[in-house]
Amino acid sequence: MTLKMSFFFLVLLVPQILLAAPASKKQRRILFDVTALLGYGSIKTSTDAASPTIGSFTLGVALGVNIKRFSVGLGYDYRILTQHSDVDTTVGNRRGNFTSPLSFFVRLNFEKVKFGFMLINSGQYDLMNATIDGKKVTYLKPSGFRFTVNFKNFKKVSPGLFYESVDFSEKSVDGVSSVMTDKLNYGNYGLGVRYEF
Repeated sequence: MTLKMSFFFLVLLVPQILLAAPASKKQRRILFDVTALLGYGSIKTSTDAASPTIGSFTLGVALGVNIKRFSVGLGYDYRILTQHSDVDTTVGNRRGNFTSPLSFFVRLNFEKVKFGFMLINSGQYDLMNATIDGKKVTYLKPSGFRFTVNFKNFKKVSPGLFYESVDFSEKSVDGVSSVMTDKLNYGNYGLGVRYEF
């Protein structure tokens, strides 16, 4: 996370933390919510000649339990990634779909603000564009996290911020997989909204 991003999160968080109170005693035992995220970032390896910038839209669902101030459970996310920068022929177009079906999360809940951390270690990233010779490319073995902050400004709707970083360590070309010595990193940050049922 860059210094600018850290400052961005800090400015928004400090007032909320100072006003935070324990989670409501009327909190439901079972947690079920839907999240939508809009992000901006990059997806690259350390040896890429160019660093493609991307926009992301994520739709996710979460199911878990509330235990006092904490919530734990599993989430499912589907992301659509679009490339905003010009396509470099040595790198290719990295727009695609990234699905992570089972991601463990834990949240710390206060009356006005909720902090969340999600481990992302399952799923795959499918490129929409085939290679020059028509082969389908998929990135596998994701390993990363998402950090979220949501503000309880409405009864069931919680706007918020997020930062996400995921490394892919395996690449599949037309079904033939190989380990990547230079991992592909997907990182982005942005705004989101969560609806709790």
